[in-house]
Amino acid sequence: MTEITVGDFIHQFEQYAPVKFAVPGDPVGLHFGSRKQVIHRMMVTLDVRPEVVDEAIEKNIDFIFAHHPPIFKAPDKLDADDQQQAMYIKLIKNNIAVYAAHTNLDAAPGGMNDWLADLYQINDIEVLSPHTHVSYYRVNAYIPTESVASIHQELITAGYGKFGNYSGVYYELNGQGHFTPESGANPTIGAVNVDETVEETLYSLLCREDEWQACVDLITEKHPYEEPVIDVVQLANLNQPIGIGRIGNLKDPMPIEDYIQLIKDKTGVNGLRAVLADDKRLVKRVAVLGGDGGKYYPEALAKGADTFITGDIYYHVGHDMIADGLNAIDPGHHFESICKSKLTQLFSDWQEANEWQMTIMPSELNTDPFTFY
Repeated sequence: MTEITVGDFIHQFEQYAPVKFAVPGDPVGLHFGSRKQVIHRMMVTLDVRPEVVDEAIEKNIDFIFAHHPPIFKAPDKLDADDQQQAMYIKLIKNNIAVYAAHTNLDAAPGGMNDWLADLYQINDIEVLSPHTHVSYYRVNAYIPTESVASIHQELITAGYGKFGNYSGVYYELNGQGHFTPESGANPTIGAVNVDETVEETLYSLLCREDEWQACVDLITEKHPYEEPVIDVVQLANLNQPIGIGRIGNLKDPMPIEDYIQLIKDKTGVNGLRAVLADDKRLVKRVAVLGGDGGKYYPEALAKGADTFITGDIYYHVGHDMIADGLNAIDPGHHFESICKSKLTQLFSDWQEANEWQMTIMPSELNTDPFTFY
């Protein structure tokens, strides 16, 4: 088992949900603590509230991973008589690091909005509101065939080779490598001034634009050759849109009343709000956007949605939706709490793969401020 620092964990996470994916101005990242801190006990939460911090202290947590940033606007002072600021003081006193992944997690492929789309049985999904894109590169390495498996495992464990909802995206082609070590060389295989032929594999791995250099460095470090041959090729035909929200189709269209019940059951709420422009129309094409997404409803309409699932729909926006013929379902902002179980599982998988010496758990508190009667 190996120790993991806050900085090392952030590096791993930001390969999955880079800061670039966040909506401009969103305060994602490390809010409290030092990247040099060693993580012993991590807690995953939707919100960082005073009661959540008390829970963390009671459980000897030293790293909180949150979806909602605890600091949206930096305070001018720290007044212990102010409950919000007292919470900040308590985090500092107890040496608890806090990292927030907000709209970068919302936008990440395989992140918040993909989890919600899957939960609500939306298929054939695409990004609802792109705000950036990712270019992809193909890293081609020529590796002795006997060394491919070990290098491949290092690369996949490090998180390379991902595209959309797929991981481990790579290609292998076996062949022969030919070379002649010259004076001054220190060859792993062969001898100076002797032609050499080696059974090699062309190992081709897909990497994002922000990953390829680190991927090349890792291959170079693990490659048995003194001078490994590695090609890096930008893919002009592969630019992945990145943004918040998802839109797709139901496999089996259903009445809006039935879909509302499905949303309630899947979300685990006793009640929700619905804006019904047409309560007789079948639900066929659905957009979903975690959090406060009412302002994105024109984009849902433009992409053919008949139903839009999001939280915090405002009164007048509801009127506009009705006027434009869009049904909407509002299960509350707290439906993003799906992130607690999803992230806990994801981080536990990383822990097992990397043999990190740490404990990971979700917060047991429900931070939804609303109660339905």
